[in-house]
Amino acid sequence: MKSAIRYLVGAVVAAVLGVLCLAGGFLQRDMARAQLEVALQKYGEADITFERAERYFEYGSRIPGVGNRLLNDVRARRAASYYWQRQYDALAPDQGDPTSAIPRDNVDLQFIVANAVYRAHQSRVKDRATLIEALTAGINGYLVVLRNSTRREDAAFNYEYLVKLRDDIEKGRRKQDPGGGERDSPLGVAATPEKAAGDMKNFKTYVPLTPTELDKADSGKGQPIKRKG
Repeated sequence: MKSAIRYLVGAVVAAVLGVLCLAGGFLQRDMARAQLEVALQKYGEADITFERAERYFEYGSRIPGVGNRLLNDVRARRAASYYWQRQYDALAPDQGDPTSAIPRDNVDLQFIVANAVYRAHQSRVKDRATLIEALTAGINGYLVVLRNSTRREDAAFNYEYLVKLRDDIEKGRRKQDPGGGERDSPLGVAATPEKAAGDMKNFKTYVPLTPTELDKADSGKGQPIKRKG
């Protein structure tokens, strides 16, 4: 009788694990599809998937041994979707420090929110004082990321960039349009079509030699082989 009960309990546990694995596989498939939808700028459809996955992963994180890795990943991806839609206020409310409120083990989400904090403040810049306030908000956000990570080059670059920019503006070494815009940003300046076309004129293509041509060149026979790109 006891053996039968043990077998029954084992079968139930195996069935539950099988269902969980199957559900996890479906979620991972949906996450891959949602990431594709983000790339195609179908943000509304992707957010539905992210919201559902976040809910399930939150339940799963409470299981001993599972951890927060999957939950942190889906939250970061969902935040990135809001960021690319320029919904900065959804990630960076006016009150409090949203970056510090994020769990320390979710550095990816902290970085996205730090970007959103800077962009949200930048959109409200009206004069020199509010410009410095926007730069300071971004600096503080990136500082939180750097404190919680051992190696994060993108956050370090943005932090150093904004610190130098704020110092130059405070000391009058640099003037900037109070509107900020996209011209002065850690992401750099996008090339215009005219500039990109001009750069292509100096672009050269090198075609590798074929094995037969390499043999001829090594043997020293015939004239040097000239290839045109």
